Amino acid sequence: MTYIVPNYFIENNYKNLTKIDTLLCLNYITKTQNDFVDARNTMHSMNILLEGSKVIHTKNQDITIKAQELCFLSQNNYYMSERMTKDSRYKSMILYFDDAFVLSFMKKYNVVLKTNKEQGVFKVSYHKDRLFLTNITLFEEYLEKKLAPELLKLKIEEIFLHTMRMNPQGFSNFLNTIINKTDERTLHILESNIDLIETLGDMCSLTRLTPNKLRRYIKNHTNTTPKLWIDSKRLQKAKLLLKNSDKNISEIATECGYTTPSWFISQFKKEYTKTPKEFREQKR
Repeated sequence: MTYIVPNYFIENNYKNLTKIDTLLCLNYITKTQNDFVDARNTMHSMNILLEGSKVIHTKNQDITIKAQELCFLSQNNYYMSERMTKDSRYKSMILYFDDAFVLSFMKKYNVVLKTNKEQGVFKVSYHKDRLFLTNITLFEEYLEKKLAPELLKLKIEEIFLHTMRMNPQGFSNFLNTIINKTDERTLHILESNIDLIETLGDMCSLTRLTPNKLRRYIKNHTNTTPKLWIDSKRLQKAKLLLKNSDKNISEIATECGYTTPSWFISQFKKEYTKTPKEFREQKR
């Protein structure tokens, strides 16, 4: 199952979703175990595990997040699994935040990054830190009592500050991952989800921009239209897959967002004067 988040929760009017200025916080409880969910994050997220555990499946390793741990994820696509407690419970708080919040936080607290390293997935354990644990407990209470957004936002900033206190290097690497892509965040979201895009409406849904705003953004950053830009990115991705993978033509067509292999073949030949098969054979 593929979920575009937080878009999915917004569109389905989740009652446990709280809006805090530009931030979104989900009080997430389930009794159903989920394995290898394809989560397409269109915002960055902070996952605070309260009960159960979560596994983030990356290319290099599986990262397990347990109760009284939190995990930061930069905007990207992830495979995740959720593990229940013995009495079949899973509970977490998920905060979704954007680049603007990160930049505002860094400016407000004079955060200076002294690293060139990046780390898109970052976790920290707080179960032995009384101050951090108290902060998380208070944040949960603030959410339940639906206190003013200003108070909730301050608690979120406190969690960020405690995280930076406990692991300054790891958190700096995470922030660096974000600010290095800030200028082209919308393009990165679209490229990450190219297989889900068929229309301009799909692009607007992913980025939560109106058609006019999206057209202006694409024009300003690429000097072209959304359709021409996405068509170009599909073909670029297809070329890479043909050269560097053993996936068949049908699999590549699907991964690049073509509804049928025949459409992919015709578009590829129109651009490169060769069929995908001919291109692959030429490069080997």
